[in-house]
Amino acid sequence: MFETASLNSVEVRAYRSLVRVPEATPSQLASRLGLSGREAARLLDTLEAKGLVSRAEGSAHRFRASPPDLALGPLLLSRQQELQAAQSVMAELTEEYHSEARRRSSGEAVETVTGAQAMARTFDQLQRGARDEILALCKPPNMAVPSRGNDTQLEVLASGVTYRAVYEPSALEVPPDVYRIREFVESGEQARVAAEVPVKMVVADRQLAMLVSPFARAVDAGGPTGDPTDAPTGDATGGPTGDPGDPGDPPAQPPPAPAARPSAVPCAEPTPEPSAVLVRPGALLDALIAFFESLWAGASPLVLTEDGLDGAAVSDRTPPPEDLLLLSLLLTGLTDTAIAGQLGTSLRTVQRRIRDLIAFAGVRTRMQLAWEASRRGWL
Repeated sequence: MFETASLNSVEVRAYRSLVRVPEATPSQLASRLGLSGREAARLLDTLEAKGLVSRAEGSAHRFRASPPDLALGPLLLSRQQELQAAQSVMAELTEEYHSEARRRSSGEAVETVTGAQAMARTFDQLQRGARDEILALCKPPNMAVPSRGNDTQLEVLASGVTYRAVYEPSALEVPPDVYRIREFVESGEQARVAAEVPVKMVVADRQLAMLVSPFARAVDAGGPTGDPTDAPTGDATGGPTGDPGDPGDPPAQPPPAPAARPSAVPCAEPTPEPSAVLVRPGALLDALIAFFESLWAGASPLVLTEDGLDGAAVSDRTPPPEDLLLLSLLLTGLTDTAIAGQLGTSLRTVQRRIRDLIAFAGVRTRMQLAWEASRRGWL
């Protein structure tokens, strides 16, 4: 408190001494404080100038202490107001600091990648940079990378990196060479199927996630890489994509213009470029990983191959590997036609094999077959 009033230690001792007595002369104060008479007189003049002492009525050489609340109160109130103003400024600066820190943190944790070529290059680098694990959520359509498959995944799988992928059922309804799921599973990918995959995502080593924007139109990057979310891309007429101007193609014939209508070419809206978001370590990445694990836990295993058996006899209590493949596809909710496309066989053969599985399990319906497969632990 006395420091706030700008008093030194000698002035504090003098004021305290005067508070304890009704009044005192310079010589009396000098005796109490061990000062000379001149030093005591000079000290009392200083205290009087600061409003801490006053001269006794009727005596120019006797001094008394001013009441502390009157002497120090206004000074402390002024200091308190200054402190409150300083606290207000500090609060504003603190909020500005944290706001800027959040902005910097957000900018560092999330980065946008725009354009098919940039996305394909980033995805390839993400896979090649992984050392332990890749997590993937896969669904059509292909938005950034070519539909001929993800060759990089085979190389990374061969290096010992674990791949866990959750596919949407629609990914299994496209031609097998698009997603190459069988080839990936044979190389070590752990694949499951969920009823719905809300977003296309890849996470490398739980340190970097790539989220593909769901709003961009499907395009083909035309580059050498692919991703687990590949799907075929069609042109505006619904046919397969291809390079325009192939000399082997016949010239396209424009449709006849409607009669009695003026020809007009509406202004086409520009096609938005595909984009993705890179998410680095932080609360958002933790939430994305937790979301993947939740989806993975509720997804159905996708059994595509059992090469390790290599034609060896299997227990009569378990269907043969080729039937386990069919059963796993059936349990994902695919139609018989889609299953036939995945297996490269006819619809009639698929339906016959399903009937055989029902008989093998000793049940009557497909629903009972699914329950029995779960109860017996076939998948």
